[in-house]
Amino acid sequence: MASNKWVVFNFVSFQLWWWACILSAKPGLGWAVLLLVIAACCVHLQWIESWRHALPLLITTLLGCILDQIAYTLGWLSFKHHHTWPAFIPLWMIALWLAFSMTLNVSMRWLQGRIILAAILGGMFGPLAYLGAQQLKVIDLPSSSWSLLWVTVEWAVVMPLLLWIRRRFNETLSTGPT
Repeated sequence: MASNKWVVFNFVSFQLWWWACILSAKPGLGWAVLLLVIAACCVHLQWIESWRHALPLLITTLLGCILDQIAYTLGWLSFKHHHTWPAFIPLWMIALWLAFSMTLNVSMRWLQGRIILAAILGGMFGPLAYLGAQQLKVIDLPSSSWSLLWVTVEWAVVMPLLLWIRRRFNETLSTGPT
């Protein structure tokens, strides 16, 4: 379990990663921010968790990317300044999901056993992040009611699911061979 200083560091660093990912969209620096977040993830695994926790980080990133890809494909989410591989979500969004994955077992660990609270908080703060990105003109929620409904449901479902995955993974590690 991470110490309080790592919990605070993890929370603050995610806020900085959110801004870095969002601000990298306009100048087309998705590759750069993705590489930086991958490097930060390696440092995170080395110093805070352990390399045995790489799998749930990848699962979180993949699941989040799949859900945003569905919304993007259905036209409920669009990305401005998106020129690299336009059939897929942009690299900065993949980086953002990877950065988010590093919070689930550190600064958000306290939510792992609180599924209903996680759903409520996910359903509230997930859409706020997307609305914030829309205000910064890097994403668009074109069909505002459907788009916002999708993001709200996505986060109300995915937040408890991802926290449950992390909790189960932690339990498996604690009972499995060393």
